[in-house]
Amino acid sequence: MVKKVNPAFLTYIPDEPLRHLVNGIVYIEGNGSGLALQRVYQNILINLGDNFFSGNPYSNATTENKSLVWINGRQVFPFILENPGTTRFYVIAVKPGMLSFFCTVPVSQTNDKTLSFEHWTCTDLLSLRTHLLDMPPKDGFAAIEEHFTAMIRGKYNPSLLDYIQVISKMLPNHTVEEMCTKLQCTRKKLWTDVKKYFGASVKEMQGIIRFDQHLAAIAHHADKPLSQIHQFYDQAHFINDFKQRTGMTPKNYKALCAAFPAVRHNPNFVPMTKETFLQFCRNNGI
Repeated sequence: MVKKVNPAFLTYIPDEPLRHLVNGIVYIEGNGSGLALQRVYQNILINLGDNFFSGNPYSNATTENKSLVWINGRQVFPFILENPGTTRFYVIAVKPGMLSFFCTVPVSQTNDKTLSFEHWTCTDLLSLRTHLLDMPPKDGFAAIEEHFTAMIRGKYNPSLLDYIQVISKMLPNHTVEEMCTKLQCTRKKLWTDVKKYFGASVKEMQGIIRFDQHLAAIAHHADKPLSQIHQFYDQAHFINDFKQRTGMTPKNYKALCAAFPAVRHNPNFVPMTKETFLQFCRNNGI
């Protein structure tokens, strides 16, 4: 099923079994700049356009990404992503905890970095990319689904899938003790498995997931006072934590969401250039 959001942004929901492991496959063309905030999601990207540049949104340092296919893993620090040339790429949006079905290295090795495909898979992703160059998105989605379905063949274990799904659902709002009781496992096994499948400790994962929820709440209600969005918004520890994670206060982020309504579709990514972001910072005292 292909869903058209705008001429440069298409989403595709694959059939089983791949749909259990990914939220969808996205095709993006013509929008290669944006501010990326922290998130827990792991994405596999296939670049059909020019190279991307990334860097600290508050400094001038940038790094060029010359990889053609890569994993963008769990991300803690904000960064600016820019493509000054032709932008055209596919994103396989992997569900939390499911990257190990695609990856031959520990999930933690994909965190906060660009990990080129030759370091995490043995399948011929360059050949797939070559075919995608001349395909319309509809055919490209089908080719990607076929390739990645074959990639997980032999690794797809319904029991393991169910186990990871339970952890993913419980992480945001349950204690370690509650999770251990539900899963009938020891604390050590839970901590080991969360690190193995999600790439970080239980505490760190819970912090990022909850923060993602704060971002989404503000992004979807940017027209409302913060007091109606988050009951703890005025507590110093919440404001300090928000600023530590993003470089801005909740009030700053709310203003950003109001200025760029497209944030509602993805609260962790604001489609804007670095120049525009720095201008926003100057105007809002960041």
